[in-house]
Amino acid sequence: MLTKEQMGEPDFQKLLKVVLTDLTIRRTLLENEVQEVNEEMRSLEKDDKLDKLDVEIRAIQTDYDHYQQFVDPDFKLDVASQYQA
Repeated sequence: MLTKEQMGEPDFQKLLKVVLTDLTIRRTLLENEVQEVNEEMRSLEKDDKLDKLDVEIRAIQTDYDHYQQFVDPDFKLDVASQYQA
């Protein structure tokens, strides 16, 4: 296993972009679930489920904000295009 000291700055920035993309996707999925819950569930079930989803969304946002601090604004990378043929 390599250590983080062996990771170059470009690899570190790419890792950050991948992490931030993943967190963005997770948040979007949870926000979509919030919309579904609002449309489908009854009142007591809805409140409990919405509270749980809110906790998850806030945790994801906390991680996102934390990792965003390390991103070099001059490092350009389109994560999606990295894997296209």
